[in-house]
Amino acid sequence: MSTFYTEVTCELDPGYSLIIEDDGRVAYAYLMSYGDIIGDVWLYNHPEAMNKVDWNNQQMPWLNPPEYLKAGVSITPVTDKSQIRCEWNETPDDGLIEASISLHGKFIAQVLSGSKPGWSTLVAKDGPLAQVY
Repeated sequence: MSTFYTEVTCELDPGYSLIIEDDGRVAYAYLMSYGDIIGDVWLYNHPEAMNKVDWNNQQMPWLNPPEYLKAGVSITPVTDKSQIRCEWNETPDDGLIEASISLHGKFIAQVLSGSKPGWSTLVAKDGPLAQVY
């Protein structure tokens, strides 16, 4: 059950949007194009994840394990849409839509079409849930 869910519509093209969902365990952002997920990125964990992760048996959506995270970094969970800022851009080469995500006034992540996963300022190394920004 979701503890927080919101959808932010793209200012450049209303067919695109960003869904931010926090289920009380973990939060993700999903870049949408006309109802389809075209990119995603992990935003934060609530509990600390186990050091060894069995990707096949862990409850989805997955917590990001400590081995991928920057030490000592934590984010206060989002509880209101006003705590989110999304900046929309078109990539210069191909015109794809990209979204930069700030939580509580701090830039956290970026996601664009085809980025599964996107990039996070909170990770120390690339992993299956987020790439280093």
